[in-house]
Amino acid sequence: SISKQITNMGINHDNDHPSCADGLHIMSGEWIKGQNLGDVSWSRCSREDLERFLRSKASNCLLQTNPQSLNSVIIPSKLPGMAYTADEQCQIIFGPTASFCQEMQHVICTGLWCKVESEKECKTKLDPPMDGTDCETGKWCKAGECTNRTTLVEHMEGEWSMWSTCSRTCNTGISSRQRKCPGLGVEGECHGPVMQYRICENPSCPAGVPAFRDWQCQAFSVRSSYQKHVHQWQAVIDDEKPCALFCTPSGKDQPILLTEKVMDGTSCGQHGLDICADGRCQKFGCDGIIGSLAREDHCGVCNGNGKSCKVIKGDFNHTKGAGYVEALVIPAGARRIKVVEEKPAHSYLALRDAGKQSINSDWKIEHSGAFNIAGTTVHYVRRGLWEKISAKGPTTSPLHLLVLLFHDQSYGLHYEYTIPLDPPPENQSSKVPEPLFMWTHSGWEDCDAVCGGGERKTTVSCTKIMNKNISHVDNKKCKYLTKPEPQIRKCNEQPCQTRWMMTEWTPCSRTCGKGTQNRQIACTQQLRNGTLIRARERDCLGPKPASAQRCEGQDCMTVWEAGVWSECSVKCGKGVRHRTVRCTNPRKKCVLSTRPKEAEDCEDYSKCYVWRMGDWSKHTAYQLAVCTTCFGEILLCFFSTSIIGWQWPNVCCCMS
Repeated sequence: SISKQITNMGINHDNDHPSCADGLHIMSGEWIKGQNLGDVSWSRCSREDLERFLRSKASNCLLQTNPQSLNSVIIPSKLPGMAYTADEQCQIIFGPTASFCQEMQHVICTGLWCKVESEKECKTKLDPPMDGTDCETGKWCKAGECTNRTTLVEHMEGEWSMWSTCSRTCNTGISSRQRKCPGLGVEGECHGPVMQYRICENPSCPAGVPAFRDWQCQAFSVRSSYQKHVHQWQAVIDDEKPCALFCTPSGKDQPILLTEKVMDGTSCGQHGLDICADGRCQKFGCDGIIGSLAREDHCGVCNGNGKSCKVIKGDFNHTKGAGYVEALVIPAGARRIKVVEEKPAHSYLALRDAGKQSINSDWKIEHSGAFNIAGTTVHYVRRGLWEKISAKGPTTSPLHLLVLLFHDQSYGLHYEYTIPLDPPPENQSSKVPEPLFMWTHSGWEDCDAVCGGGERKTTVSCTKIMNKNISHVDNKKCKYLTKPEPQIRKCNEQPCQTRWMMTEWTPCSRTCGKGTQNRQIACTQQLRNGTLIRARERDCLGPKPASAQRCEGQDCMTVWEAGVWSECSVKCGKGVRHRTVRCTNPRKKCVLSTRPKEAEDCEDYSKCYVWRMGDWSKHTAYQLAVCTTCFGEILLCFFSTSIIGWQWPNVCCCMS
C-alpha cells in the first residue's frame, strides 16, 4: 500500500509525532475499520516530513529519470468515481459477479456495500467508495460524504499567465506565472499547481555587492534596542527554515526572525543549487523550471539525446626519461573527463590549467581530494600506487595532463572525454567567470550533552559559488569576509534519569545443597556527559531490587549407580531384562529426571531350534533328519550320512 512505501520518502507514521498521534489520517499508526471512514487525507506532520525530505539531498534519486519519458504520464482530469460505477467498484473488490447492493443506497458514501451473485446477504469492507461516485441526484461522494456536484470543478485545467519579470537584476533570480481554473468557487480548483517558477539569469552583480540574503537583512535597517545607531546586519541560515530570513548584528549571536519568506531567488544555503520560491526551498531542472525532471545528457545538453558530442579516448604509454612528461592536452569545453592508470606504478598523474591551478605539480604530491581547475571540479584518487582523475566539466580552458616519472617505470594510462561537435568560439571558452566566496552554515555538530540540556552549534564553512556549482573550500578564501558566529540550539533537554544498577549474581555459597547468592545494588544517575554517579536511594523510582536470594548447589545432586543387566526373561522370542539402580548420594538427593532405566526390552532365540529324527530306511544307511522349531515349523527337510550302521543320537540338538 502507499502508506507502506511512502516511508521511503521520509514520511513517518503519525504516531512518531506527538502533535499528530491522535488524528486519523493516511499515516495513522492503525487503521480502524469503520472509524477512519472518508478520512483518507494527509496529516500536517506527513506534509512536513515530505517537504523536509524533498529539501534534503536524499531526494536526489527522484531526479534520475529518462528525459524522453517526461510526458508519458497522463494524469486523469476526472475523479475516479466518475470512471468507475458503484457496480464496477464492487467487482474490483469482490470479483466479476459482484454488484452494488441497492438496499444500501442511502449510506453509499460511508461504506460501499456489495452483493455477490451466489450469496444472499450484502457485505462490505467498510471503506468508502471512490470520490466522484453518484450518491443522489446532482450529488456525488467526496471524502465519505454526499456533497453537491456544484461545489467541485470538473474542468481542472486553466490558462497560464505571462511570465513575470525576474526577481533580481543581477545574478540568478526567479520568474513566476500563475493560472486560475474555471469553477463556481471564488478561485476554482486546479488539477496541479497554480504557480510555476523558472530560473532567470542576469549579469553578474558588481564587486562589493553583499550576498542577496545579507542585502535583505541590511534593507530592513533595523535599529537595535540597546544601541543608538543603525549597525551592520548579516543573514543566518536556519536548517529547518532555509527560506525564512533570520538576521543578526555583525559579531553577535542574536538571530532575529524578520520574515517567514525571503525574496524569491534567494539561495537555500546549504542545499546545493536549491532556490527559495514563495517561502519554500525548491529544486530546479536544467530547463530552469521548478520541479522539472529535465536533466543534462553526457554532452551537457538539457534533455538532450547524447548525440551533440563525440567521445575521445586513447592510451598513453611512455617509460623513458625522468620528471614531468606531457601525455595529453584536453581542450576547453571537455566533459566527462576520466584518466585511469592501467595498473599501479611508481609514477604520478599531474594536471595543470592555463592559470595557477594544478594537481601534483612542482614536485608536490597531493592527497586524494577535489580540486577546482579550469572551471570544473576535478576529483583525484590515489590508492597506494594506483591513480585516477575524473571531472564532470565543462572545462573553461585547456588542461595539460602530465606524468611524473621515477626510475623509468610507467605502465601506461587510459583516458577519455567528450567534446562538442560544434565547439564554442575560443574567446568564449577561455573566459573564466569570477567565483563568489561566502561564509555559510554547512551543518550541525553533535550535542555536547546526552541529557539535562545541552547545545549544538553550526559548522561555519567557506563556500565557493561558481558556474552554478557550490563547494566548500579552504577557509582562507573567505579571510577578508566577516565570519558569522555559529548558530546555537538547545538539545537533549530531557532530565537525566536515575535508575537502579546491579551486578551479576555471585555463585551459590554451597556447591551441594541449599545456599545463598548475592549481588550489589546501587541507585545511579547519568550526568550530561554520559557518565554514571551514585545517587541517593530515595531518588530512584520503584522498589529496590533484592540483593540476595536462595540457591541450591547441583554438584552432588546426581550420583546414580546402576548394576549389571540380567539375562533375558525369554529364551525364544521377546522378553524383559532387569538391573538394580540406587542413589549413592549420602543425602539421598539424586535428581529423579536423571535416574537410569531399571528394565528394558530384550530378545533371545537361542532355544528356538531342535533336531528331530525319523526311522531308519530299510535298504540304505539314510535317515531323515528334520530340524524344526519349537513351534513345529520345518527348517531342514533332509539330512543323511553314508556310514553304514551309523545312527543319530537320540537327543535334541538345538542350533541357531
